[in-house]
Amino acid sequence: MKRVWAIASTTALLVTPIILSSGSAMASQYGQLKGNVAHALLANSTIKGAASTSAEVTLFVGFNFRVPNHMPTLAGYIRDTETPGNAYFHKFLTAAAFQSTYAPSSNQVNALLNYLAQYHIVPVIANGQPVQYPLGVNVSGSVGNVEKAFSVSMNNYTSGGKSFIANDQNPSLPTSYTYAGSTYDLQSLVSGVAGMTTYNALSSQVQQQQNVSNLNSQGGPVGYSPQQMAQAYQASPLLKKGITGKGVTIGVATLAPFVPKDAAFFWKYYGIHRTGTVAEVGVDGQSTTASGKGLGGSETSLDVERSGAMAPGANIVVYEAPNTNPGFIDLYDAVATQDKVQVMTTSWGEAEFFVPFSYAYLLNQAFMQGAAEGMTMMAASGDSGAYDGYPTDKNLAVDTPASSPDILAAGGTTLPMVSSAPNANPITPGSSQTGVIPVPGGTISMTGEQGWGWQYLLPYYANFGVHTESQWRRDIYPVGSTGGYSALWTSTSPANASSLYSWWQTGTGNSGARGVPDVALNADPFTGYAIYDTNSVYTTASQGWTNGWGGTSFAAPQWAGIVALLDQYLNGPQGLINAALYGTAKNGGFHSVTQGNNWYYHAAPGWNPVTGLGTPDVNQLAKSLAIWNQG
Repeated sequence: MKRVWAIASTTALLVTPIILSSGSAMASQYGQLKGNVAHALLANSTIKGAASTSAEVTLFVGFNFRVPNHMPTLAGYIRDTETPGNAYFHKFLTAAAFQSTYAPSSNQVNALLNYLAQYHIVPVIANGQPVQYPLGVNVSGSVGNVEKAFSVSMNNYTSGGKSFIANDQNPSLPTSYTYAGSTYDLQSLVSGVAGMTTYNALSSQVQQQQNVSNLNSQGGPVGYSPQQMAQAYQASPLLKKGITGKGVTIGVATLAPFVPKDAAFFWKYYGIHRTGTVAEVGVDGQSTTASGKGLGGSETSLDVERSGAMAPGANIVVYEAPNTNPGFIDLYDAVATQDKVQVMTTSWGEAEFFVPFSYAYLLNQAFMQGAAEGMTMMAASGDSGAYDGYPTDKNLAVDTPASSPDILAAGGTTLPMVSSAPNANPITPGSSQTGVIPVPGGTISMTGEQGWGWQYLLPYYANFGVHTESQWRRDIYPVGSTGGYSALWTSTSPANASSLYSWWQTGTGNSGARGVPDVALNADPFTGYAIYDTNSVYTTASQGWTNGWGGTSFAAPQWAGIVALLDQYLNGPQGLINAALYGTAKNGGFHSVTQGNNWYYHAAPGWNPVTGLGTPDVNQLAKSLAIWNQG
């Protein structure tokens, strides 16, 4: 259902915008902002009529990068910072230098805000200040005014039991807008608009064993300890040499608060001598002391606990944002703009199926800012095998932001234990050892580390009539390491994006799309971990352990700790480390995973869409990267 809006003379609508000085304004020609409709989601939704014009929506309006006269484009600059021998190699920008070089001018932003203010669309205020970043601003207004300002129609939809509002056509903005005596191209200024579609499928990438009754009644933790992970993936030699991540700060980007004393208890229990600090930052006015039991806090807890255990000398800053589409973008913009961290990890995401391209692009703009400032930013690849949109979408799909071209995507493996004894050591990754996996009622033998999928559980489900992988995919949730090829980041992506998707990625077998994941680490709940979280629905204030956890949520933060170790070893931040990892993979820094699948793709020598380059040999990887950096 469409409303048709006439574009009225803006001079007749002029009001004085909040936080801006008044000025004359005039718009004439308009141009569309492409890629701002969630076509796949809408095609699988039911329209329920026009949205109420009085309903309030919050938008994130993103800004395109400036092209400076004296430096490369931002994409070119990032590439230069990761090319050994280049004059800009590892010459990273401060946040202030980034803004003055690549962000739009304040006059351009003020012109846009002035235009929106005429439609009573005004900046969002949090803690007394507008929510604004170098690459975007949050604004709010009624549906009716948003429709008028952007020349769109917004409707009510339902999908999978969720109700939401969405636009079904691309928004438009003036290409020639006169403000305060100057003319601005607002359409060229804006890179995208998030929030017109209010559908939100964001979730944490954490899984728990199923059909086990005693997971949350243990007196203590069961599963791999931090020390076992450090030993398995050869981080121990660096730790023994005093390489602990000292001087490095890890950012944990999350959509849920946590209890800091839980992490302290976790580290003390395992005998982790932490020398790094922990701090919290609320994004968009989000409280860092919010209460209420739920799994979201467990996600944050495990991210802090495992990254801090892998790099005990690293500081940690936990960024907590509201779970909304604009909030998710603001989360990463805050990390990049505050410029406090050298490494960032996130374990939240959603299938590409649910989002328009512009949303993914707005996220990646924050990752590009981070890369230019020297940050290594990483994301969990997802826990739904090759079908990340399941059950809403049963086609092959990957997760965003893991599919972003300026982020490191961490997938998952199954790392068996050497025996069935409690807390047995993991087998040696990369070896042909035969280990066991504890499952309900016994154990299963497995040779070597494998790509994470639950195919080995098929014998147990045969009793319920599930005998094949195709039946599992149809009738049971396809749990495993999410991987495959991006539908958003391809050689045919919209202008200004197609050149970003894979300049550093080689050997994926698909040169036309971004391949996911890049790296991996043990993520199977059956060879998994414990979480200490006194705010979980499963725990009490005095008993915080829950067991049987896994998911790529554990791979990403432990990789963040590994990169913190590498930063200290290599005497500085590595930025978009992806190019170096792919360039050095052949030099022994990875255990190649050649067995297992994620319900469609199979692990194989070299890069594969289940485990990426493989799992790390951290000690060797540090040596290989040191040689790479020398050119």
